Amino acid sequence: MNDLPALLHVEPIQSLQGRAITPSSKPETQRAILAATLANGTSIVRNDLRCVETNAMKQACRSLGATIDEHDGYLEICGVGRALHLGQRVINALGSGLVFRTFAALTSLASSPAIITGDTILRTRVMKPLFDALTQLGAKIECIGEAGKAPVVNWGGGLRGGRCTIPGNVSSQFITAVLFAAPLADQPVEIAIEGELLSISYIHQTIATLQRSGIRVETNDDFSLIRVHPGEYRPAEYQIGGDYTSSSYLIGAAALFPGTFVLENLNSQSLQGERAIIDVVRALGIEVHFDDTRNELTLVNRQPQLAGDFEFNASDFPNIVPTLAAIGAHVKGTFRVVGGSITRLHKSPRIKAMVSELGKMGVDIKGLFKDGVYDGFEIHGHGKAYAGGVDLSSWGDHRIFMSLFIASLRSHRPNRLDGYRDVNCSFPDFFSQFEHLGARCYEISTNAERDDELSLLHAI
Repeated sequence: MNDLPALLHVEPIQSLQGRAITPSSKPETQRAILAATLANGTSIVRNDLRCVETNAMKQACRSLGATIDEHDGYLEICGVGRALHLGQRVINALGSGLVFRTFAALTSLASSPAIITGDTILRTRVMKPLFDALTQLGAKIECIGEAGKAPVVNWGGGLRGGRCTIPGNVSSQFITAVLFAAPLADQPVEIAIEGELLSISYIHQTIATLQRSGIRVETNDDFSLIRVHPGEYRPAEYQIGGDYTSSSYLIGAAALFPGTFVLENLNSQSLQGERAIIDVVRALGIEVHFDDTRNELTLVNRQPQLAGDFEFNASDFPNIVPTLAAIGAHVKGTFRVVGGSITRLHKSPRIKAMVSELGKMGVDIKGLFKDGVYDGFEIHGHGKAYAGGVDLSSWGDHRIFMSLFIASLRSHRPNRLDGYRDVNCSFPDFFSQFEHLGARCYEISTNAERDDELSLLHAI
């Protein structure tokens, strides 16, 4: 038995260009599956993403009685409407915060109790504001383990409705969870959002899905108050777009190497906040051309070296904060990102993780703090390739892994990364798509193999 976890050897490369396919949007797929499940009839979800976390959503929806058939390029979903009959008493969200949170809310409407749980990392994540909001609406939720965290028992029995309050700076998924359950409550539901609302683009995506399903949702101008009327979800057809968070790894890599890159399955018309990766690379001097009729993005990088001083506020696109750190590591000048405080509550404390791991590579990076928590980072880049030859940790987070993979491509020597299997959470074809562009990597699965590799590197 190996006494070290398997690592991925990431080879440095001199060039990267070609054509790759961006995966479809995970948030859009999950929301469409939910809405289709809650409709009374058959819905179609086209161009869906199939990965660990969308599979977790499908399994959870099947537990409510939905029939979900997977076809080539689309899902056919026969929903259950208001008849939420739990076919199984335990719903496992695995690592998906959205699955756990939406089902913590939806099982309030069932006629019998359910246990909602998740993996080790999910059980450490903050959930209490959601439980408090649901309790205000009449839910009966009991934590089994640590107070305010997963797993929970939802005793069901229905939602009364009324008014609840949710902080806007912890997780937009709390708001999304209440929004999906709200139409099935006895009375209208008002969600009062306290403080700054971060990741508002995800709320826009949720509301767009509800409205497509025939649900009446009203908001004030700053989204501090959202009102949902009782209603019935209607069957619909959903067309899923490309995922801009996943595309950020491909686009970020394209920014680091001169060449022409074509990314399929991307359209300029998107509600995703992480579409801001386009604005970032434009600011860095990359040429961007969309062909929306073909759903293609062409990137032309004529620069041998990124240089300049840049600052970006990531408050509405926090999922690409690790990607921005990977890009910034190779910019000659000052690269500063703020507005990422919410990422401390994601699968890992993402800013802290990137500061730590890029620091191992020799990157001059420091964390920036606001109100005592990581809010961003500042990199002072020298524009030269880093030595490499170091072991890097993903901190159990697929987005940290994919960002460190990008940062490693321009090192002098190979870096070794753990956590590479976690790409299945959101981007199952990550390695094959990067291989199309010219990247090379392989698993180091035993101590002996790793010792041989290190001996070879020393000999070189």
